[in-house]
Amino acid sequence: MSLNGLFGILDYLIYLVQSTNRHGVHSPFVYHFTDKILYGKTTCAYEPAAEMCRKRMVQSSRKVTLNGQQESLSKIALGLIPSSKYNRLLFRMIQEKQLGQYIIEIGSSLGITPLYAQRGLNDFPRYFVFDKHDELLNITQFNLKEYGCNETVVTERYSLIDEIIANLENLPPANIDLLIINEPLSATDFWKLADWAIPRLGEEGCILMTTIRQSQDQQLLWQQLQNQKEITVGIDLFAMGMAFARKSQEKENFILRY
Repeated sequence: MSLNGLFGILDYLIYLVQSTNRHGVHSPFVYHFTDKILYGKTTCAYEPAAEMCRKRMVQSSRKVTLNGQQESLSKIALGLIPSSKYNRLLFRMIQEKQLGQYIIEIGSSLGITPLYAQRGLNDFPRYFVFDKHDELLNITQFNLKEYGCNETVVTERYSLIDEIIANLENLPPANIDLLIINEPLSATDFWKLADWAIPRLGEEGCILMTTIRQSQDQQLLWQQLQNQKEITVGIDLFAMGMAFARKSQEKENFILRY
């Protein structure tokens, strides 16, 4: 999730120097987020199964064929699956804020994030996973079934961002709780997706990037996203960035230690 080598170490040290904890936060919304979600102690009942699945993926010796080439599933999993502490954070956020609307995942976490974030069966599917590779989507569906996910998760292959937007075009306004971006996107694709999603975010909804320190290009996209006038709260957690479009909030960005 971080930049490689020396630059990754320096980036993390800069983050530590710049970051603050709950005592350096004056926004009521962000203080509550820090106190109850970031540093919260709520136990995730789904974590044992989800972590068993995650460890199985990152320790796998299996090879998968992507774009005609054999690649290590372990390496793919390390790049796509947020670490357990970030998945626990998402679980606490969903529970604390009672998020019951749509979650959209771009770049499959191979089922691990849905296992943490499951909210029970519902009359309509609320969790969508989009990936460019059928084999990764097959693995995702296998893991969700194997480890007992209690929420219907729709998996869809895409080649173009336009296909995702067309698939979800009928979502009601202000009904996206989480747009999770797990894979690096080009600037064109990123802004096409962000411009579509921002008006559809709920008051507690956010665009969540797990790619913000994978490369300088992704860091730039994160900085630009925070600068959008509709984005009123940006939270940098080093390996994850969270951008909220809260209409009731004055614009402010935070670097929080996690």
